[in-house]
Amino acid sequence: MSEKTVIQRYITALGEQDWAAIEELYSPDVTLYTPSAWGVKGVGFLLKFCQAIHVAHPGIRSVLHDEFYSADGTRAAFRFALHWHNTGPYFGHEATGERGTSIEQHTVRLEQGKIVEQVVAVSTLRLHFLQRESWGIDYVRDVADPAPEIISAPRAELRS
Repeated sequence: MSEKTVIQRYITALGEQDWAAIEELYSPDVTLYTPSAWGVKGVGFLLKFCQAIHVAHPGIRSVLHDEFYSADGTRAAFRFALHWHNTGPYFGHEATGERGTSIEQHTVRLEQGKIVEQVVAVSTLRLHFLQRESWGIDYVRDVADPAPEIISAPRAELRS
């Protein structure tokens, strides 16, 4: 079997709760962009967040479905599913007993084999609905994408 990619190692470490392996995959000053925390710096935040997910959803299962790398190896995009059942507390919020699957897309920027930036996009909002509606966790608003613009279309004029 060939060696695992950075993303395959991340998904495996996340599922196995191998916090040391996750810490090795990230730059200490990684910048994270998620629906509930935008532009947060530091691997410490990432570890705390991943650990809280496991406390809230014991037995959570992570499944990698797609991964793509730029030709120069400095960027990667991947899609994975989290199969979860909320039976534990989440950052002080009581368990609800709800279960579901969250499908997520992430993009990462890599430097010297380490993740230095991670942007999270979520296509199914079931888990985030639980966080927002049941627990009242607010989402970040009015954000700027951390990547430079590739192309921008002019704003369309309203027609009457």
